Amino acid sequence: MNSNSADHSDEKAYRVAYLIAGYIRKSLTEEEHDELDAWVEGSDENMKLFEELTDEKHIEANLAWMDSVQTEQALKKAKEGLAFTPEKKVKNTINWRRYAAAASIILAIAAIFFLRTGPVPPRTAVADNLPPPALDVLPGSERATLTLGDGTIIDLQKTIVGTIKADEGATIQKNAEGELMYAEQTDIKETSYHTLATPKGGQYALTLSDGTKVWLNAESSLRYPAQFTDTGRVVELKGEGFFEVAKDKGRPFLVRTTTGEEVKVLGTQFNVMAYGNEEGKKITLVEGRIRIATQNGGLTLKPGQQALVEKNDVRLAAHPDMEAAIGWKRGEFVFHDADIYAIMRQVERWYDVNVIFRTTSSEHFNFSISRKEPLSKLLHLMELTGKIHFKIDQKTVYVLP
Repeated sequence: MNSNSADHSDEKAYRVAYLIAGYIRKSLTEEEHDELDAWVEGSDENMKLFEELTDEKHIEANLAWMDSVQTEQALKKAKEGLAFTPEKKVKNTINWRRYAAAASIILAIAAIFFLRTGPVPPRTAVADNLPPPALDVLPGSERATLTLGDGTIIDLQKTIVGTIKADEGATIQKNAEGELMYAEQTDIKETSYHTLATPKGGQYALTLSDGTKVWLNAESSLRYPAQFTDTGRVVELKGEGFFEVAKDKGRPFLVRTTTGEEVKVLGTQFNVMAYGNEEGKKITLVEGRIRIATQNGGLTLKPGQQALVEKNDVRLAAHPDMEAAIGWKRGEFVFHDADIYAIMRQVERWYDVNVIFRTTSSEHFNFSISRKEPLSKLLHLMELTGKIHFKIDQKTVYVLP
């Protein structure tokens, strides 16, 4: 490896670490802020690393580590064993994981400096443009209601683990993970229909009587028979759901959406996004094969393909984004070249807030973040561009220029 390249890589890595440490210490100049923002926007990896290193838990871990390590030892550790690789042309970044090593050490050294010279200034809403924790909006959780065939409505968040209720043709259990499970019963001629519904800020999972698993996203509902009979397996979806269908060649599985589409399968994994306030509907196939039917046509999908449904017409997506389509099921927001309006529709559903736009924007964003994070952190990632700002007022989010 060329020593000049290595030295340059070291210098650049330590520069980024210095900027991140300065950001946490609130000591950056306006020019340094701009330099850090440019680096963060440089790639998804940079933004993910910045998010991790500025997390309070990460900082507290560094402080705890430095309690047991002398400054001289930390400096020695910072200088030894950090062989950065030369800069690569791909994405114009060097190995971003090595930034983490350098940044973690410099953050720790910075922490010791401030422990010796005075307390680290508290994180404030003014400095970070974030609301105090008590005023922040927490993420959604496992919340849903179950409506039985006789009209009984059960709040599943308040229901203890165990048997919920057995009505005609149904034995229902709530397991320790907070999921619904239906036991299969044989020789069922008639059955009642149940509806599982999630509010804004809620999600839920269930296993149907045939073994099919369904995950419902926020502000969604699924209507289904408590027991599938020999006539087939038909469910009705409103909103968004991920399906892992149990194989049964004799009884095809049919998902009907409230917006008019039908998805027919034998055994497969797929996601259906069919919210009424979205411009188009997206059906994404992970495994198996499905047939989509609309009023004006049909389409068969193979794994890795995505169908776009608009005005009762269906077509293949030219560049399907699998990560963005099913990220929610893994507990993540994933945005790739997503416009602010599409992002804020997801924010409304998951955080149960109202969004008011006080500006028009054509900005697109690339980032991912856990759905367990408070709302302020998600908004802050977008504010790092300097092109959009937000204000949280209780359950209302204002989008500002």
